[in-house]
Amino acid sequence: MSAKTPQELQSLFVAAFNNSDLEALLALYEPNAALATQSGVPQVGRDKMEDSFRTIIGMKGKMAIDTTYAVETDGIALLRGSWSIESLTPVGKAVMMKGQSIEVARRQPDGSWLFVIDHPFGAM
Repeated sequence: MSAKTPQELQSLFVAAFNNSDLEALLALYEPNAALATQSGVPQVGRDKMEDSFRTIIGMKGKMAIDTTYAVETDGIALLRGSWSIESLTPVGKAVMMKGQSIEVARRQPDGSWLFVIDHPFGAM
């Protein structure tokens, strides 16, 4: 499924994450998109992002995102969102992760939207 608006990208991300659908997650990004990591080394390209997403999906958590804003002009959008992931450790202890993300999205020739830059901790 493709995003018809920049905001819909965040909703589709949550759905793909909560369904542990790695392919659907990666499909929300342009082929050479950049994902910022906590280490500060960006991962450029879907193939590089795959390991990070596989790890986070492996937590089997449930994610929620509240879109704070989406500012759009000339086929480029800047998004900010507050996200949370609730999960359990292998021994059953509850874990809660939270963050505020910043993303840049671009309208594609077919009118759909894809992420170009994703910084999950960019608004902190």
